[in-house]
Amino acid sequence: MLGTGAYLTERFHVGYDDQDRQCLPPHRWFLIDRHDRDITQGEVIAFAALGLGPYFRDEQVIIKRAAGVPGDRIQVDPETVRINGAKAGEGFALAGTLKRPPEDFLRDDIVPPGHLWMMGATADSFDSRYWGFLPASRVIGRAYALW
Repeated sequence: MLGTGAYLTERFHVGYDDQDRQCLPPHRWFLIDRHDRDITQGEVIAFAALGLGPYFRDEQVIIKRAAGVPGDRIQVDPETVRINGAKAGEGFALAGTLKRPPEDFLRDDIVPPGHLWMMGATADSFDSRYWGFLPASRVIGRAYALW
């Protein structure tokens, strides 16, 4: 019984979205499976922040959707985010808050090997629209919404 408890504690972690505006509403609590790092497009994953100020401190656990995986085409303009030609989100709601013009965030790129394009579900999510591709080495594991 002790061994099972140690295994479960090592494998699983509970994450909480403490932001005023949730990036994956209506969920605040997530179960993170630290052994499941095989990510496909659309899955919700947890990763450790690095250099994502001013919103996230280094090593803070962040939970967002892997909207783009290696080989996907990402197109971002002031109005729309498109992944492989399909609309995946809206423009740059945080550009003003970050004190940068929307033109600074325009892109038409392919997700490189070993990286992911991360997005929240809301227009004001601080995600890859602003900081670019996430190195897959930062992935902690797959996240499952609890409530």
